[in-house]
Amino acid sequence: MHAHSFSPESAGRRRVGVLGLAAASTLLGTWEMHRLLSARGTTAPEVVLVALFALCFGWIALSFWTAVAGFLQLAFGGRLPGLRWPTTEEEATRLASRTSVVMPIHNEDPAAVFANVQATYESVAATGRLEAFDFYVLSDSTRPEAWVAEELAWADLCRRVGGQGRIFYRRRTDNAGKKAGNLQDFCERWGRHYDFTVVLDADSLMDGRTLVKMARLMELNPRTGIIQAPPLCVGRSTLFARLQQFAGRVYGPVVAAGAAAWQLGESNYWGHNAILRTTAFIEHCGLPVLPGQQPFGGHILSHDFVEAALMRRAGYTVWLVPELGGSFEQPPPNLLAYAQRDRRWCQGNLQHLSLVMAGGLHPISRGHFLMGVMSYAASPLWLLFLVSGLVAALHDGWVSLGPAVLKAAEPRFDADGALRLMSVSMGMLLAPKLLGLGLALARGQDAARMGGRARLVASVLVESVLATLLAPVMMLFQSHFVFGTLLGYRVSWTSQQREDADLPWAEAARRHAVHTGVGVALAVAAFLLSPGLLAWLAPVVAGLVLSIPLSVLTARASLGLWAERRGLFLIPEETEPPGVLERAQDVTETHAGAPVADAVDHVLTDARAHALHLALLESQPGPETGSAALASARRKLLGGGAEPLSTPEKVAALLDAGTLAEAREQRLTRVAS
Repeated sequence: MHAHSFSPESAGRRRVGVLGLAAASTLLGTWEMHRLLSARGTTAPEVVLVALFALCFGWIALSFWTAVAGFLQLAFGGRLPGLRWPTTEEEATRLASRTSVVMPIHNEDPAAVFANVQATYESVAATGRLEAFDFYVLSDSTRPEAWVAEELAWADLCRRVGGQGRIFYRRRTDNAGKKAGNLQDFCERWGRHYDFTVVLDADSLMDGRTLVKMARLMELNPRTGIIQAPPLCVGRSTLFARLQQFAGRVYGPVVAAGAAAWQLGESNYWGHNAILRTTAFIEHCGLPVLPGQQPFGGHILSHDFVEAALMRRAGYTVWLVPELGGSFEQPPPNLLAYAQRDRRWCQGNLQHLSLVMAGGLHPISRGHFLMGVMSYAASPLWLLFLVSGLVAALHDGWVSLGPAVLKAAEPRFDADGALRLMSVSMGMLLAPKLLGLGLALARGQDAARMGGRARLVASVLVESVLATLLAPVMMLFQSHFVFGTLLGYRVSWTSQQREDADLPWAEAARRHAVHTGVGVALAVAAFLLSPGLLAWLAPVVAGLVLSIPLSVLTARASLGLWAERRGLFLIPEETEPPGVLERAQDVTETHAGAPVADAVDHVLTDARAHALHLALLESQPGPETGSAALASARRKLLGGGAEPLSTPEKVAALLDAGTLAEAREQRLTRVAS
């Protein structure tokens, strides 16, 4: 089926509708806020309050109208104009292109990584189009044990599926540029052998039919540079993860469809679960190294937004295509892991401030940069709004009212108007949830696979309460990240926690002590000003005061599984799992294997690991001549002692084939004698 013809005029009408309504709503809301605060004349704190309200309300308004557009698109819109979709006859033909599927990894669990690769590979094979795809696992792992375990897992995978010559593994010795540098290295070495490249994350999983469809769309739309398939969160059991999975499944499609509906061919790239036109990506999407030092200078951390902007600047379109389906990832298992990931994204998005005015960018690309910044700046803005409100109340009540005899003559505060404005704001915040719930209820099959209509409604209510309580905690986390970045603190590059694990009370108390203290202080300050004000701030105060038990309890898989048994927070991908998800889980459980305890010892004592490692070393650069770490490692390995090697010594030894060969020969001789 072919899409309707795309024109800038149709895109313009959609954008005027969404952005114009968001702007009009912001103006009306800000005017009403100004009216409420100016009843007795406007003070300096109230001017600040109105300005902060305008920014925060504008962000809410844009999200609201995007969700409305998404609801209309899903309910009535069909496919978006602009992309040509294949006909039935075209879908039956072989792919004329070659596509690489690349997965950059960094100190991940090899069993889970290669299980996802295997499930994706077998799913592509089931389509009959495997000849058009090659798979690459691109390691940036710095832990020697992870490195050796990856080699063994790759060899086992190739043996199980007959993937020799189609599934490749490469580990970099220089981690420059992090994930973006890893992809750049791939592009420079092998990229031009492929028409398209699918980028995955370490926890990504994709249905083979989706990959084939993405490659087909790229063939049929030669001016398309990137197609993003929004990933759905699946696969974790903690209560926090189940809340994320449920929200992503019920509300996420509305937001994604809305963004796609008004952005069209100027959509964004999320860095994974997307297909790129390889030559265009190589020629136009090279990332600059920003001037100055981190956190604002150096290598760009959130590279995906920048690559999408550069692709669009080169004349290629970028599409978000929610209807593709078959695209999955895993959510963080707890609030602290979620915040850790956000810390890195925050610094990366704030770097984009220096790129907003870069030459030649499409206006929507500049908008993406600003929206990325606002996704984190919104938290400190809300925090400043709360503080300004308290200051304004203090100023208005204790400073600017004057003698008590004058108070009776002054205009009274419009409490009803304030309640109306708050109700409108809360309604706009909750709208994506209600619209998503409405669509799920209207689609009886979806509701049945989410526990039935009654349990679905109950799940939305409970999720909304818990999300409201967790929101102020994330507001403080993100405010800390933003202010920390502005003060010059940089993030470290660490692997993400992906596995379910209970959060110790002591760790939660350490990380949330400040949040709890802020909640208590806010409650006391609000009560002293006015007991009514404390009632207004109750959700914020409750979330902060309860942050420690909330963080601990939502991190528990036992509570998540308890909710699942009672039909709460169910998603269709659990009640009727797609084949690729079931296969990945089965392979993970069947081929987990024992972890590598000591990388060097394993390579020296296991003949298969030794031969495999030396064979893979042929593609690696040698160690630095005269390396102190290598000299120390040789002394320990060949001196006959039992002194353990440090991590740098292990890495140096594992990179030197001569040292490994000598050490293994010495061990074999010692055993034989």
